[in-house]
Parts: sequence; C-alpha cells; structure tokens
Amino acid sequence: MFKNRYYAFCLLTVFNAYAAEQKVQPIEEIIWLQSYTPPFHMATSENAPQGGICDNLTEQLIRTITDVKHTRLIVPQQRINKYLSEGKNVCFPCVIYNKHNNQLLNYSNPTTVYPPFSIITTKELKPQLEKKHGSPIHLINLLTDPQYVYGQAAARKFTTKINKIIENTKKDKESSLTWGSENESQAVIARLSHGFLDYSIDYPFMADYFNKQGEFNNIESVPIAENDVQFIRGAIGCAANAPNNFADQALKKINRALKTNVLQSPEYQQSQHNWLKTTFADFDKHYQQQVINFYLPSTDAQASTDH
Repeated sequence: MFKNRYYAFCLLTVFNAYAAEQKVQPIEEIIWLQSYTPPFHMATSENAPQGGICDNLTEQLIRTITDVKHTRLIVPQQRINKYLSEGKNVCFPCVIYNKHNNQLLNYSNPTTVYPPFSIITTKELKPQLEKKHGSPIHLINLLTDPQYVYGQAAARKFTTKINKIIENTKKDKESSLTWGSENESQAVIARLSHGFLDYSIDYPFMADYFNKQGEFNNIESVPIAENDVQFIRGAIGCAANAPNNFADQALKKINRALKTNVLQSPEYQQSQHNWLKTTFADFDKHYQQQVINFYLPSTDAQASTDH
C-alpha cells in the first residue's frame, strides 16, 4: 500500500514538473529599450558612424539573434524602469553589471568596462573644489558643503557605494534634479556650464564628449576619493518579472550571441575603443580580463541600475 502511494506521488511530481515546463513557450520578440542619452544612445553620424556606446551592441545582437522578432522602443530615460517593471518583453542594453539578479532585472554577462565615476564640474570651479576638498575629491565632504550646489539627472544612478553616499548626505540638503528633458545628461551639463549647478557625478568621458560638441568647452572631471573600484562593468538587463520566463530565455540567446560573435568582433571592439580609450588608459587590459575572460575569478562592487 505504502509502495503504491509512493509510486503515485512520484508520478504526480513528474507530471506537475512536465506540465509546468510545457507552459513556458519560446519567446517570439525582444523589445530593446533605448533613450536619447548621448553618448550612450545617439543617431549615427559622420563623427559616430556606429551610433553611441550601446548602439552597436544592440545592432549586432539583432543581427546575430535571428530566431525572434526585434523591436526598438525609444523612451525617456526616467521611464526606463517603468517599462522594465510592467512585465513586458523588454531588455535594456546599457545597465551596470551585477552578478546577482534583482526584482527588476536579470543581467547578461558583462559587455564592456567603464572608468570609475568622477566629479564633473567647470574649469573655473575645479581648482576651488580641489583646494577645499582634495584631489581626488572627498565626495562626502563635497556633498555636505553648503557652498556648492549638486545636480544630476533624476533617473541617474551610480555604484552602490556612491548611491548610498548621495542618499545619506543629500536627503535633506539642497540639490537639483533634472526632470523631463529629452536629453537629461546634456541638460545637467548645460546647467553646469551656465553656473546654475556647481558639480555633478558621471563618467569622466562625459566631460570630453560634451566639450567636443562645441556648445560647451569648460567642463572637466576630477577623480573621487571614495571610489573602491578600478572599473565598472556594463551589461544588458532584461525585465525580471516579464511572463513566460522571458528574461532567462532572452538572456540565454543574448549571452550565446555575446560569446560567439559580438564581444570579440572587430566592429564592436572598435566602437568601444573609440568611446572609452581616451579617458580610460587601461581599457584594453580591463576589456580582455573582465569581458572576454569573464569566467575567470573577479570581484564586483557594482550597482544594479541603468547608466
């Protein structure tokens, strides 16, 4: 009697597992989110024939993954998290890598490496800030200094450590968030250049990029003393709560395409090199170690957010 019940239980368990597996249908579409946030996403031009930092990545993945439909969806930066949380088949190619998935995102293998975040300010203010708060600048001291106004794009996030410092120091203090602009990063730089803000935080190559556009020529970067990383890895994030096990299915295809095609392609590496080499002297070394040789032992001190 007991043996019969045991067999029946085993058969029921196998049947339930099989039934659950049958409910997961192959995905038919990946919706690629992007925002107008140069230099990460931008239209192709003579100066940027492959688009922005994350655009060639998306293009190559679309060309490589041929068994699903691909749709591009351009949304304001501050609405990206909204689309990710709505349970649709969306992926965003420009997030900061995290080895642990969270409620919003499942992460691909790393796709690139960025230099550590820095203080972005003007040529005029840089000597003052360095004299008062050091070089590298002590971020906590600067953020708590009432003489200077801090600003950032409303949707902008950084590494976990920097996010916590900002949250703990600026909660009840003066700061300026840029909302609703089509290009929030440029809006922050414009307010810096014209004296409405004193400093922000971003990658050092952002200063070079906006200076080269011609509209601004007085933006500079200063290292942050509290940085505890030599590099920040980029990745693709797919909506964790999309139905039908979408994120896992999409990322299996994405990681396979990254490994077999995209990451070692001369086209993609040249694109990354063009954007990142000038302000990240060790880019080639870190790209090889932390992207190409991803499965070698490495450490992470990254946040789980979009750029």
